[in-house]
Amino acid sequence: MTILLTGSTSGIGWETLKTLYHHADQWILPVRNIQKAEELFQKLPNQDRLKIYQFDLSNIKKTHEVAAEIKSNHPQIDVLINNAGGMFPGGKKTAEGLDMTFAVNHLGPMALTKALLPTLSKKTSKIIYVSSEAHRIPGLDLNDLMLDNYSSTITAYGAVKLYNILASKYLTSQGYQSYSLHPGAVKTAFGAETDPISKAIIRATQIFFISPRKGAETTIHLIKTPLEGLQNGAYYVRKKPKKTSQLAQSVSLAQKLWSKSEETLSKLGC
Repeated sequence: MTILLTGSTSGIGWETLKTLYHHADQWILPVRNIQKAEELFQKLPNQDRLKIYQFDLSNIKKTHEVAAEIKSNHPQIDVLINNAGGMFPGGKKTAEGLDMTFAVNHLGPMALTKALLPTLSKKTSKIIYVSSEAHRIPGLDLNDLMLDNYSSTITAYGAVKLYNILASKYLTSQGYQSYSLHPGAVKTAFGAETDPISKAIIRATQIFFISPRKGAETTIHLIKTPLEGLQNGAYYVRKKPKKTSQLAQSVSLAQKLWSKSEETLSKLGC
């Protein structure tokens, strides 16, 4: 089995990798910090199981290029886990002029996933998105799906977590086996790059958060459970399907989001 996992050097991603390390013959690990990854992965046996690629989800062109390299080197991928993400100050832009929260949590993962679709079997492969109950946060502007004019950190984050579910829904409509999940409120370095107020709120509430190991349980469940034991297109919480918000159930919104995102990718040359 070949598994691609983003965000593998910390939190839920690291716990997923450690727990299921022997479950896969090959791990494809796109990471932002190569040095950090190499030092961390020394704790794992049989290093030949690992194939590390350097990329930054906020750089869409680079993500697209790395995805093309992965596709060339790995013609078949059994599980693709879009785990990496983050919360950033409202209005912060990438070098390509995109909202940072939008790029890292939605468009970067979409660029990666879209490029790798030829390596994913509609019958046997799984695509997994780590979303959040934050997808229920109100305030989405349906006329600004690319989040060009968002200034609220919290609203933007809620929007992209909704997008994770919608992207999964779109892929399901195209015949793929795709799932999204809420890992729980996990005590990690999440939010370290956001604004001071949001950071203070996260820190004040972390006493109630669960461990990364506990937070990885639903991801691990989706990877290990045979396809016939899963509900395709479902949103999972505590290893069970859960009803999403009304917006997350909209097939037309999923199609519109995917189409608008494809237009943005095209403008970037991806």
